[in-house]
Amino acid sequence: MSSPRLSQEERDHLVLLQRPASEVVELCKSAFDYLVNGPNLDRYDLLAKKYTGDVNSEAVKKAVEALISLLIHVTTHTQTNGGPANIRQIFPDLSDEVLEVLEQFVSSKRNFVEGSIKSANIRAYRLINLDWRLEVRTASRCLLNQSNVVITMKLYLHTEPKSENRELLEIDTSDRSERELGAMHEDQRRHRKDLLVQTDVSSLVHLIKSLEDALVESKTRRIKNIVDAIH
Repeated sequence: MSSPRLSQEERDHLVLLQRPASEVVELCKSAFDYLVNGPNLDRYDLLAKKYTGDVNSEAVKKAVEALISLLIHVTTHTQTNGGPANIRQIFPDLSDEVLEVLEQFVSSKRNFVEGSIKSANIRAYRLINLDWRLEVRTASRCLLNQSNVVITMKLYLHTEPKSENRELLEIDTSDRSERELGAMHEDQRRHRKDLLVQTDVSSLVHLIKSLEDALVESKTRRIKNIVDAIH
């Protein structure tokens, strides 16, 4: 059996595996919880306090992320090579008890990761255009002094990528038969989805902040490693 390759940085983060098997179990549980619910900094801080030596919550977090990378690497390696990966070749210095924990971890969570990889390969809707308007109600019969600001947005979504230089809402109908036009409209209905969204200013600010945070996180090495492992 061959083994998947881990980067030296990932191996360095996984030095925390050189611990009793019971503590490695907690790390594996934290890794799966990360996949389902996202990072839990409070939990990493509690684990770090249990460890002897110079171990902080950031080191625990990086070890959890490296375990996720290991799980993805092993899963994709198994899919590609048609057989299980050899965990013992990756970590020859770990005890048999810890290796058994790791083997059970990657085997029990493999179906979950495979399902996530398949879902990631499904073409999701992409935003291709956006219309918006600002609506303000300045007064009413009930309240003379009133200012309600509402933002209304229409999102044009499509499962196929579109050229930025193409008119997204218009179709060139010249020199096309009715059958061709019918097929084009059917394709649009099948792949396109329009959403009307209305929100207030505070919610819009929160939405923009969440999207900006997600954009920053998408550029981190951790996310790039996970994406590379999936694809």
